Amino acid sequence: MEVGGATMKRRRYILVGLALAVALGFATTAVLAQSEPGPAAGRAYAVGDPANRLAGEVNADAVRAAQQYDRAPVLWLGEEFQGLRLARAQAVSYTLTAEMTGRDEDIDAESLYLIYGDCVPADSGDGPSCVPPLQVIVRTANAIPGAHSIERRDGFSSPYQQRGVTAMNLQTATTLWLPGGSSVTVHADPDLREAAVAALRTANHEALGIGEVAGGRDLSRLVLGRP
Repeated sequence: MEVGGATMKRRRYILVGLALAVALGFATTAVLAQSEPGPAAGRAYAVGDPANRLAGEVNADAVRAAQQYDRAPVLWLGEEFQGLRLARAQAVSYTLTAEMTGRDEDIDAESLYLIYGDCVPADSGDGPSCVPPLQVIVRTANAIPGAHSIERRDGFSSPYQQRGVTAMNLQTATTLWLPGGSSVTVHADPDLREAAVAALRTANHEALGIGEVAGGRDLSRLVLGRP
């Protein structure tokens, strides 16, 4: 599923969550990079340049995609957050093979990218691209290892509790592991990221038939629908 495609034909956003899958222990970049827009292998990831931060325009298809998604609870920041508008949503499906994960069987997984704001692409050597100011990445169950299974690397925190669930800071992102095995990652500069994690709220509670969870509320009973 891809929405807002007309804008994307003119530029390539760097979907930072693809690289984080590798950092977390699942070697998925080679699979996902085949889907445009995608990262080049070995790219060094960073947060968006504050000097290249545009508000963007609200994309109605992206809003509907977040509200109607049915593979995992979607936590989002509404149509706009701190002046950055929801400009695009893209769902990327992929298979995590048993060889990749060390598990007994393959896992079909999907990541839903919600991109807030816009940026002007620059030529980085493999075509014009840029890092959006704010990305929220929802992953289906078991798409990444559990927090306590992740090998500590530079820029990785130890697991801690935030909003009633396990969280980790992973280089340029913060990931929250939700009940039921899905997860949500926020990628942005540190101050924006902290505010965004605190403000995350459910987008597709009606589609899933679960209780609505407002920003700042406990996420530990999200799947049970008792916010």
